[in-house]
Amino acid sequence: MFRRFPALITICAIFVGVFVTPADAATRSVRIAKVPVAIVAGQTVTITGNTTGGLKGAKVAVQIATGGRWKTVKVVKSNRKNGAWTATFKAPKSTPKMWIRALSGTKRSALQKTAVIAPLNIAAVGPGGRILGLDMSQWQDAGTPIDFNRMAAAGIGFAFIKGSDGKASEDALAIPLAATWAPAAKAAGILVGYYHRASIPVTTDPAVMIADAQAQAALTAARLVTYGGYDDRTLPYALDIEGIDSTISDELVTLWTFTWLDAMQAATGRAPIIYTYRSFLAYRFLQDAATINKFRNYHLWLAQPGNPADPAVKVGQGVNGDPCYYKTAWSQTDCSFVWTFWQYTSNGDRETYGFPWKPIAGACPTGVTLCIPGSGTGRAHLDLNVFNGSAADLTALVKGTWNRSAAEYH
Repeated sequence: MFRRFPALITICAIFVGVFVTPADAATRSVRIAKVPVAIVAGQTVTITGNTTGGLKGAKVAVQIATGGRWKTVKVVKSNRKNGAWTATFKAPKSTPKMWIRALSGTKRSALQKTAVIAPLNIAAVGPGGRILGLDMSQWQDAGTPIDFNRMAAAGIGFAFIKGSDGKASEDALAIPLAATWAPAAKAAGILVGYYHRASIPVTTDPAVMIADAQAQAALTAARLVTYGGYDDRTLPYALDIEGIDSTISDELVTLWTFTWLDAMQAATGRAPIIYTYRSFLAYRFLQDAATINKFRNYHLWLAQPGNPADPAVKVGQGVNGDPCYYKTAWSQTDCSFVWTFWQYTSNGDRETYGFPWKPIAGACPTGVTLCIPGSGTGRAHLDLNVFNGSAADLTALVKGTWNRSAAEYH
């Protein structure tokens, strides 16, 4: 009996090998959990996954490919009980496409794709020691790609891109440009904000005004969704309100504006930014206490020519020796303004900031790389802006957690 028992064990083992091992092998797999759609270059990436069957407790090799070759960036061991594994590695330099996979034994996971984007570029290198930005629309489109990496290298930390317009013909021009420019800007390390150019109907009927503002806000909120919504590189949407027909009353201009702001905030969960110029703020909005108090809930993006490096230039203040000439909701008792963004010139250098351009007249000069032969708006045709706050303030604005304090108004 004892001499035959080992033979019996051997026979059982053969049967186990025949009937169990193939089934077990069929359950062997290695998987990766869903990776983010974008990761930041140089930062630590953590991915997780699991192995099944006979691969529980086995080694897992994590590989990436940014071109045609795979590179192992981490080897870990999966948990013997549940097969779970975790791997960390440093993200490579920026690339629009990187593939990730895991290998264990002879098994491979499904491929996953992600983009590697540059770290945020929000150093205070602009004039006056402020964070520098720009805004762009179809007027900056020369029909060839914009060099957003050059833009970032030149110190641009944020870019407002026209994302929508109250006029259908203008709106159609904005969509493809914003959809192309915004991802490229974010990938280069630049924060992106979209803006809506208001088109207010000529009417004396408040109901018509309310309905139109609600419709434009609905269009804008839906457009934001198509652009990917609010992420960790997107500033609150801005309302560009200017050039409104003079026959429309101040009451109805204010009504339209508040209706749009309320509807947009309700739809997106973020308070929009208001863009306009000093005289519009002073003479096209009501100036009663209720209006002033409501406006102070919104960040102001002010258009005013001037040099941010010149301490004599006072943002928002008046002209011709009268600093209190413009009285608005954002004015203080000493006539200074509470502002968040300042568009200080429309004559920025397109060559410096990565924008292809065509001369107003004549041939392209020597020593430039982005000039396109032909006739266009010229090289000095770009809006530049600065931010009134720190890098921490700007990133908090992206998160929707930074508001101007009531204590700033006195």
